Formats: sequence, structure tokens, C-alpha cells
Amino acid sequence: MKKLFLSILVLSIVTNACNQKESSEQTNEVADKEVVKTEAGSEFLGESFAIENEIQLANLVNDMKSNDSVMAVVEAKVTEVCQSKGCWMKVDLPNGESMRVTFKDYGFFMPKDLAGKSVKMSGIAKIEETDIATLKHFAEDGGKSEEEIAQITEPRMDYKFVASGVMLME
Repeated sequence: MKKLFLSILVLSIVTNACNQKESSEQTNEVADKEVVKTEAGSEFLGESFAIENEIQLANLVNDMKSNDSVMAVVEAKVTEVCQSKGCWMKVDLPNGESMRVTFKDYGFFMPKDLAGKSVKMSGIAKIEETDIATLKHFAEDGGKSEEEIAQITEPRMDYKFVASGVMLME
């Protein structure tokens, strides 16, 4: 019985080690993704997209209220970026609220110093509830104080955008 248990334990450890190696290789692939330069000196992160399909941010907000999700290309000004990895950013909306932008399949990250600059992004927008644990995690990533994080006590309905590509503007 002990031998069977030890065999299963060893097999589990080996399998886990192999999975971690694959995960590390995938992370390296993400880090090695090429940034595509555009004619105007701007650059794409993630997938490139046609900017001719762009809609106004105010129209996106209205569309989000009446649809489960909206596929769109929009331009927005970045107000905040995850200071841990650049794995999310916030943009201001014309209605005075903000929208959190994450990146499809965690496939690319934003420069941490992007706040204050404009971007064009392509992806899917929706309004969803964000749970307390996630709100606290985002606050921590955003560099909020312990007191500010402790004040988060309820889930919140948020505007969210999952970008498949982002064009950094000069």
C-alpha cells in the first residue's frame, strides 16, 4: 500500500513539474511576441486590427447597456495601469465612469507608464459584476493603500473590455 501511495505521489510530482515547464515556455512565448510598428510610429500589442471600424466611446457605452456584449474598436485615454505587470488598464468613459481593460488570454501586457496616453483597442465590451476579492486584487495591483483596500466591502457592476489588440498612440 505504501509503495502504491509513493508511486502515485512521485507520478503527481513529475506531472506537475512537466506542466510548470510548459507554462513557463508559454509565458516566454508571450514575452517574445513581436510588437508591430505602424506607419504613424504607433505600435500594436496583441493582434493588429483595422482602425476604420472605430466607434465613439459614448456609442460603445450606450450599446453596452442594451447588449450582453459588444465587439468594438475604440479610442480612449488611459488613466491607470497595473503596476505589478501591466496586465490591465483603466480608461475614462464619457459618462464619468471608468472601464477596466484586460487582454485576451493574458496574451500581452501594457507598459506601466501608459497612464495619460491614448490608445485604440479592439475587443469585446460588456457590463459585469466584479466580486469583492477581485476588486481588492485590482486595488492592490493599482498601488492602493491598505485602508483603501479594506473599504472594499461589496461587489460592483463594472464596464469591462477584453482587448485582443491595442494600438499605442504617440
